[in-house]
Order: sequence, then structure tokens, then C-alpha cells
Amino acid sequence: MTSTGGWQPAERVAALLFVDFDGLAADPDDVINDGLDGGYRSRTEALREVLRDPSEDPAGRFLACVALTRWGDPVGYEMVVWAAGSPESVPWRGATYDRLYGQDDTFGVLADAVGDSSDMVEERGTATQRLKAAESLLNVADRVPFDRHISSLLRQDLVTACLDVIKATVARGVVRLTEEPPRYDLGLQLALMINAAGRVDRSWSEAAACHLKAANPGERALKEL
Repeated sequence: MTSTGGWQPAERVAALLFVDFDGLAADPDDVINDGLDGGYRSRTEALREVLRDPSEDPAGRFLACVALTRWGDPVGYEMVVWAAGSPESVPWRGATYDRLYGQDDTFGVLADAVGDSSDMVEERGTATQRLKAAESLLNVADRVPFDRHISSLLRQDLVTACLDVIKATVARGVVRLTEEPPRYDLGLQLALMINAAGRVDRSWSEAAACHLKAANPGERALKEL
């Protein structure tokens, strides 16, 4: 993930996510990955406190959410659902950004965390919470940028469970493309969702692809279709 330029974490966030389990300076991505082996237990409660603290730096809260979510934590999933409930007003929007396309990347990073956390839900007993978080993100995929990160939410288990949400989101997204196309590549996101849904409902996918093509979704979407 890419932090906004010049941002420095507050002291407690730095101690939790910028120092590895051997006490050495580290990148948050490495700390999160290393925590999967069990180290997460020693930092979970403190990260929950960061996440729940409205006075904490929004970027710090975002990193806490990513870590907890990747670790299959129920509080992390709960915050993802909350963020998806009102994506335009989430305080940490812009905490990460896609350098190539120059756009907010926070929901894409959360999608990766939710999708990749499949390896933790059995240990944590949070499969239901992960599904709810994935469903909440898929439900706003016509409103916020995910780019190719949306694929993290399109694994077979999630597509099967969230098929109705995917169909509804695609329908809204196609209408939006014809009325007021957003600045990000919505067409690509919809194409990836349509392709994934085709593994479960081929006839719907074929019809949805035709509708999307008619909405001038862009070169990247057409290439996927």
C-alpha cells in the first residue's frame, strides 16, 4: 500500500505497525504478514483501540483497520462494513492512493485485506463476518474506485454467496456509466464482476456483458469482456 506523501505515524501506531516482532523498524505490510503466524495476538487489542479512537490520525486508523481485517479480526471486519455504509464521508479516504491512476485506493486495499483473510477465518471463527464485509464492499463497487483490487472479492466462495449483490451493483453501475461516468475506471470493475459471476450464472453474465458494452465502458473493460 502507498501512504500519502510526508505522512508520519503517531507514536503508538508506529510502535504497532512500523516495528516488527523482533523490535526492528519495518514496513507495515511486512508487519501485517509476519503477524499471521500468531504475532497478531500481541497487538490486536492495541490496534482495536487505535481503530476505535476518533482522535487518532485517520491514516493511522486506516492502517489499523487493514491489519485487523487481514488478520481476520471481527472488529476489523466491522469497521469495513461501517466504512462501506458511507464511503464518501469516511475520514481516511486518501490515506493510500494509486500512483498510476492518481486516485484514492483505500477501498481497494480493504478489498485485498478482506479477500486475503480467507486463510485466517477458521482460526478466528470469523467466516460470517468476512462474508458480510465482502458483501458490503461489493455493494459499493459502483460508487468508489477499486480498480483490479475488486478481484480480491471475486473468489469463488464470495461470488457464490454474494451473487445477488454483484448483479445489483453491476446493474446500477451500467446505468451510472450511461448517465454520469465517474473519473475512475468503473467499466473495468464492472467487467471483472461480470466475468466472475459468469462462473455461477453464465446466462446472466452474457446478458450483462452486452449491456456493459453498450454503455461504452472503456478500453480496459472491453478487453476483459
